[in-house]
Amino acid sequence: MKKIIVLVCLFGVHFGIFAQSTLEVKGYLGVSSTQLARKADLVGVGGVEMNNLTEFGFLLSKRISQKLRFTAGVGYSFSEVKYQPPFCSSCGEEFNSGQISDFKMLSFPIYAEYTLGKYFYAAAGPIIDLELSNEETYSDQSGIGYLIGLGARWQAEKFTFSIFPNYKRHGMIPFDNSSKFKHVLQEIGVQAGVRYSF
Repeated sequence: MKKIIVLVCLFGVHFGIFAQSTLEVKGYLGVSSTQLARKADLVGVGGVEMNNLTEFGFLLSKRISQKLRFTAGVGYSFSEVKYQPPFCSSCGEEFNSGQISDFKMLSFPIYAEYTLGKYFYAAAGPIIDLELSNEETYSDQSGIGYLIGLGARWQAEKFTFSIFPNYKRHGMIPFDNSSKFKHVLQEIGVQAGVRYSF
């Protein structure tokens, strides 16, 4: 609960900074290819696979200079996770077939965008994650990670349309660092968004 209060306060501070000047608000939808792997390999523990990660969210953005923009927001991602236990010859088909569970996570990205020419931009910054699912087959992904990406955007009066291919690594600084064999979620994905300037 303390983690959630801290995150809400941080987000409120960023919103307060943005509210003092002209804002741009953006809605986005994204899809990612994922890898959920351990920091260190273990033998005989089974495997975890995440499929079809989808995300959507909202961002607030402020121009700092001609080429630099500061962005913060909130996103929600969800997927399916398949856990395949190590093979057990005496356990039966039901055990060996594995299990499928839902993955849900709330993320708070805070990053800088740097304009590269008329249409392109680069972005990088931290992400604060809170995993909402409660599974025992893989490690909790709550923590601080990062994103980097290179995007393109087209402006039409007050609307800006963007495509943002990106890489994300979650849990670089986990809230629970009790295991050196912790799973780390990595994403290679693309976001499509629409931004409105006030």
